[in-house]
Amino acid sequence: MRQDTETQGLEGTKPFWMSKTMWGAGLGVAGMIVGVAGYQIDPATQQILIDQSYAAVVAVFALGSTVLTIVGRFKASKAVTAKKG
Repeated sequence: MRQDTETQGLEGTKPFWMSKTMWGAGLGVAGMIVGVAGYQIDPATQQILIDQSYAAVVAVFALGSTVLTIVGRFKASKAVTAKKG
């Protein structure tokens, strides 16, 4: 049964790549594959990998948006104005 986001205490939406749940699930699958290959990763290391991967993605998108802002400003041919009505 699907609950609406208000009853779950969630506010708004976000892209899937911003979800720590998705990163945790993806790294969990990667951890299982690595485990099948014969390597062991303890839970503490897994949590560090999740946190650092999430932080890296956020940093890359922040850098990308900053570069896009700067490039957009230099390529702009018209001024931005706020029109009323």
